[in-house]
Amino acid sequence: MSLGCLVCSVGLASLSLRDPARAVVLERWSGIFLVLGLTLLGIALHGARG
Repeated sequence: MSLGCLVCSVGLASLSLRDPARAVVLERWSGIFLVLGLTLLGIALHGARG
């Protein structure tokens, strides 16, 4: 799931480069998915350690 969020983040960021009219909204969602993906990855790694 974390990998999916990170992939969506990159996809939305690339879409924002192609569509300047919606860049602000796409970059905001890209950031949200990036933070969510990294958080989920951190939780998974922390759970695997302990």
